Amino acid sequence: ISGTLADGQILVDSEDEEAVEITLNGVAITSATSAPLAILSAEETLITLAGGSTNTLTDAATYVFPDEETDEPNAALFSNDDLTISGSGALTVVGNYNDAISTDDNLTIEGGTITVSAVDDGLRGKDALVITGGDITVGAGGDGLKSDNEDDTTLGTITISGGAFDIPAPGDGIAAETMVTISGGDF
Repeated sequence: ISGTLADGQILVDSEDEEAVEITLNGVAITSATSAPLAILSAEETLITLAGGSTNTLTDAATYVFPDEETDEPNAALFSNDDLTISGSGALTVVGNYNDAISTDDNLTIEGGTITVSAVDDGLRGKDALVITGGDITVGAGGDGLKSDNEDDTTLGTITISGGAFDIPAPGDGIAAETMVTISGGDF
């Protein structure tokens, strides 16, 4: 995906049991009503940041939901399922509504220059947040890095084995419901 979308949204809604692969190669997407990139259903989504590319996702300050029972998406880059971000490009995510990047399952970051700002949390993987590389800057009104599954004692974990981090946040820099494991990285 490349180019500018001044007011719109890309939705992934796949019942397939294969991974959905998306390459961002010079994208600027803004939504005036919701999340600019939302994965509603997919076995797993792999986002690659193309080398040399600069990509920006900006959501609305107020979301318009289809009905009163719906409260998702709730982040500028949102996924109901596993989400992995890799590559050597740059990604800036501005979460004006709530979180910047959030998934209800596992969020894995393997590379890229990722800069996020959010009204609430910066990077959130409800079940797990795994970071193995990348240059990550998180400015958040809430927590910087978060995993908050309270229903299963084996989930709600953060594992960091590499990467460079700058996390100015008034809440917790790193907050996990169950466990934080750090074996590498520059903080």
